[in-house]
Amino acid sequence: MKWKTSLLALAVGSLCASSAYALNQQALNELGESVNLQYTVLDNTFNDYNTFLAELSLTNEGSKVITGADWEIWFSHIRQIPVVNSDQVVISHVNGDIFKLTPTANFQPLQPGENLTFTFEGAAWQVAKTDIMPNWYLVSEDKGTTVTALIQSTSNQVDGVVPVKPDEELSFVGEFTSSKQWKRYDSAALVDQYNPYTAEQRFERNADLSLTPASGVIPTPANMTIGTGHLVIDNSWQVVYDAGYESEAAYLAAQLGITATAWSPNVEKVIRVGWEQVNLDGHPRWTEAYNLDVDTASNAVKIGAVDAAGAFYAAQTLLQLLDGEALPQASVTDAPRFGYRGFSLDTSRNFRSVAMVKRLLDQMAKFKLNKLHLRLADDEGWRIEVESLPELTEVGAKRCHDPDERRCMLPFLGAGPDGNNEGSGFYTAQEYRDLLAYANALNIEVIPELDMPGHAHAAIKAMEARYHRLMAENKPAEASEYLLTDFDDQSDYLSVQMFTDNAMNVCMESTFTFVDKVVAELVALHQGVQSLKTFHFGGDEIAGAWKASPVCEAFFANNDKGITSPDQLSQYFVERVAAITANYGLDLGGWEDGLMHGTVYPRAAMANTHVTGNAWQNIWEWGVADRGYNLANNGYKVIYNHASHFYFDHPYEPDPSERGYYWAPRHTDTRKTFGYMPDDVFANADFTRAGAPITKEDVLAVAGVKSLQRPENIAGLQGSLWAETVRTGEQAEGMIFPRLIALAERAWHSAAWEADDATGQVVDEAARTASYNAFANLLGQRVLPQLEADGVAFNLPVPGARIVAGKLEANTPFPGLTIEFSEDDGASWQVYTLPVAVSTAVKVRTVSGQRSSRVTQVN
Repeated sequence: MKWKTSLLALAVGSLCASSAYALNQQALNELGESVNLQYTVLDNTFNDYNTFLAELSLTNEGSKVITGADWEIWFSHIRQIPVVNSDQVVISHVNGDIFKLTPTANFQPLQPGENLTFTFEGAAWQVAKTDIMPNWYLVSEDKGTTVTALIQSTSNQVDGVVPVKPDEELSFVGEFTSSKQWKRYDSAALVDQYNPYTAEQRFERNADLSLTPASGVIPTPANMTIGTGHLVIDNSWQVVYDAGYESEAAYLAAQLGITATAWSPNVEKVIRVGWEQVNLDGHPRWTEAYNLDVDTASNAVKIGAVDAAGAFYAAQTLLQLLDGEALPQASVTDAPRFGYRGFSLDTSRNFRSVAMVKRLLDQMAKFKLNKLHLRLADDEGWRIEVESLPELTEVGAKRCHDPDERRCMLPFLGAGPDGNNEGSGFYTAQEYRDLLAYANALNIEVIPELDMPGHAHAAIKAMEARYHRLMAENKPAEASEYLLTDFDDQSDYLSVQMFTDNAMNVCMESTFTFVDKVVAELVALHQGVQSLKTFHFGGDEIAGAWKASPVCEAFFANNDKGITSPDQLSQYFVERVAAITANYGLDLGGWEDGLMHGTVYPRAAMANTHVTGNAWQNIWEWGVADRGYNLANNGYKVIYNHASHFYFDHPYEPDPSERGYYWAPRHTDTRKTFGYMPDDVFANADFTRAGAPITKEDVLAVAGVKSLQRPENIAGLQGSLWAETVRTGEQAEGMIFPRLIALAERAWHSAAWEADDATGQVVDEAARTASYNAFANLLGQRVLPQLEADGVAFNLPVPGARIVAGKLEANTPFPGLTIEFSEDDGASWQVYTLPVAVSTAVKVRTVSGQRSSRVTQVN
């Protein structure tokens, strides 16, 4: 209540401030070029962990006086701002992450060279540069027309390009140089254990890895034997195929640069692709399994697979084994651990281009991932064309300064006043079908997600824009057909992302008409390219809606479902969506919290043949890590999507200069993802959010569901990239790779070192380290260089280093990557190979092609 009161005071203050804007476009542009805005986090341990203290500085670097009567500053900010320590400005919340700063009557004009500096308190904490959003902008009025101008000092572009590294992209954000800035809390009750790594600490973390010959395949096959001989696969070879395997043979032939033809007898130098039964551990495998035999004695290669998918994966194994033209003698029998091996890509917070998605699909196929969960709608954007509802993309897919959101969404997440290529964009119907065809050829199923009923701000505002357009055309019945809003709803709520209006009103029948329409459109888009099998409705993070809606009050008084309160509406919504999707023959997917509210919703109430839940929320000390077990035991199919290991929007290191949010673990590196053990979820417990050690026993003590009773309901694993801080495709690829490859390893291959709750086996740490060493060497020596050649901007880790007895020693998490060092503060660089004598402090970095990692100093 105190927080809301403070916000109300700020809002009232803004109304009392001058709003008689009077700058034209040219004058506002000049002001945008003149204001040097600097943002500095001062203390995250201020007031325990309730608020942080930050400083904002506005310096007039122009030649004209800046008065306070003719402008506002609008900006994105991921935390609420309850207190501003200045009487010259007020800051008020608009919606979502959009705020505005308004000068008050006490604003003192800024002469050239003068500045206004003040502090403010923000909710929770900000311990990374990427918590602060770029592209703050000015707003004014010119003869009744709103004009805007970017504050150039906050632009995230350098020479027209958005840099990958946060230090370069967010140059207006002050450095984090003290523990008060990079720790979230430091009190008697709770201490943040995390500090940025030093070069020496990185060296120690990598010390159990060593450079060894890189051999093998990722993901590791179930059974593989490599011989001493080899075949030379040149253009005298051809791929031949049995009926039903034409596409897979053509794919392999194209990769090898040779021809594919139907099988005929007495043909030499052939790679034959056809059907064959596959047995593993004495049991037949009927999906995605294959045998691969490279026989140097008969000068032949044979792929025998139970289905087309198996043949495709055999081709991927063959291509990884190939060294130039040399294919080693080999015998492989292989099948996946899980049928669902997925990755979810958030295209709503920031848009991902068709080209970037295709690059992602190419790499997913190489590592035998088979599901692309595409999040196409969220609060900040709707990304798929629905031709019969054009406002969804005309309004919902575009960002600009429009407080009414009739023309576009507000410029959330630092999109700037005119939007940008990251904030705006959508897939046309043809582009989407093209992506489906591309994925289908790579044996990847696309699972579209339109999040509802929460996380639906973009859809809600788009349908309001449609309503107003049709009402102006005197078409009231048509205007209300797909409306998602009760305009008389006075419900007061704030979503996790600070939206006040992001929940579809589920008491309105037009909401379900809308759901039916968009599902039907998706079915039609998939038809003839890749049949839609699963509709993912999201369902996550619904926050306090519908409590003061007259439409809902009427629904409570008159329905045949026994629904009498808002708490029952989420389950009602899911059951209605299940019925709609089942009518189209679809399965249903949702996030774990979309399928439970206190208790798990009855599986029998869902009309679909299969309903799948993504188990994501597993902060170990919160008692919620059992949700996957809970859903599976209650009859739902479950995908382990645990944030602790598989949320790739989290940083690689606990460093303020690393990109990403950190709400679940403080950081997740590739090694952690590799080490996940799906057969004993609680055995993955390592640290609390604060960094204190936590054990499986600690987690079991607070878990309501302590064991998995129906393991057959665990469908597979999935990684996710949420994109709030990820603005460009290059940044996205850095967050995804190489962690995605570690996910692929665990989703396909069951390692002997893993813990298994059913058998009581505990993790073999020495074997896990040895296994990761082999994996890391494959990455460093073969896989990452190939990613570079493919144009994928994978993350380059900061190397470890130390100076011992005057000699520099350096290492990397991926042995084989090139390390460079500089003795002249980065003016020149030398390749590090072996310990080398140095006479001063040095800088080190990892390089690949023209790219380099962050630089660290060794003293």
